[in-house]
Amino acid sequence: MRGSSDPPAAVGGDPTRANIIGVKAGDTISRFRIQQPLQGLPGELPLPLYRAQDLAARSWVLVQPFPEDAPAAEVEAAAEHAVALADIARVVSSSLEPPAHLAWTLGGGETLRQRLQRAPLGPEQAAELGLAIARALRNLHRAGVVHGSLRPANVQLLEGGEVKLLAPSSIGPVTLAVATEAIESPSLWTAAYLSPEQIEGAAAAITGDPVPFTTADDVWTLGVLLYELVTGELPFIANTYDAMRRAVAVQPIDLAGTLPGSAPEAFEPVFATVFDRDADRRRAALDDVIGRLRRVRDELRPRVRPTDDSVSRARARKSAAAGDRSAASPRKGDWQSAIESLNDRRRRLARERPAPPMWRVLLLPLAVLLLAGAVVVALLLR
Repeated sequence: MRGSSDPPAAVGGDPTRANIIGVKAGDTISRFRIQQPLQGLPGELPLPLYRAQDLAARSWVLVQPFPEDAPAAEVEAAAEHAVALADIARVVSSSLEPPAHLAWTLGGGETLRQRLQRAPLGPEQAAELGLAIARALRNLHRAGVVHGSLRPANVQLLEGGEVKLLAPSSIGPVTLAVATEAIESPSLWTAAYLSPEQIEGAAAAITGDPVPFTTADDVWTLGVLLYELVTGELPFIANTYDAMRRAVAVQPIDLAGTLPGSAPEAFEPVFATVFDRDADRRRAALDDVIGRLRRVRDELRPRVRPTDDSVSRARARKSAAAGDRSAASPRKGDWQSAIESLNDRRRRLARERPAPPMWRVLLLPLAVLLLAGAVVVALLLR
């Protein structure tokens, strides 16, 4: 089921869930002072993330508190996994003591969700940004890390077109908290990003049998994110969790002719690959997705010649045109050459002729003056 994702106004996290976790601005968790929730749509993030100040290191960090009622085994497994990935995921703190939490380094730059709220992306921007996100996700997978909760709200845009995927592998399997959010949240934003396997896993987590996230789930979620970048919509949307579950699991994805006019058809093979419902094929598809996005980006990128190349081409064209004119000019005849030779001789003789004596120069003006005086005298004597 495809439709507009026109969301409610963005807020700094979901207030209801923030109260359940029991964290608000100004609170201190370990050595971290909470500033504000990471901006996102209500229910977009499986668990709320908070921007906080590290009072010891004087730097900004991203803190994820666990719900107060989270099962101890869940928290312990997540903390152990985070410690094992400390060098890769840049985990700076993890604690099982209440309030249990994880913390990661946080650089500058806005999130992708904030960027999308300012203005829609053009096709070329969407391809460029989607390629950067796909490459960052591939780096995590090559390091043995499954992100598990890729959303626009936890993709940070850095300088130079680079991106940082925040809070990777922070929740391990589909936990009870995530399952509850996916199934009970009225916004269905959590469920909208889940793969078919994750949606089934969310239902199983309620009964105490969670399904681990895999790289295939990350590829599906990347597809949802790319679709939102290109079209401004979600590929699946529904009014109830059961309807969303059916749409994601079995709804055919017919991309032909369904993309808006601003989204070129070159994106269609990308979406067909990331929304493959065969998890094994999807798991091995990330390199193919990156290659397709690279080709789309190159097709959309403006063709601009280097300045030096433009100058050299202009000079070459002028030289060729001059040669063409010379070749096309008729050969001068003998009579034309004779006339030119005569004119040159006249000009040369005129330059070499000596100046006349001074009396010759003054004779004519003096004669004219005398004649004029005689005429005047005659008139006066009459």
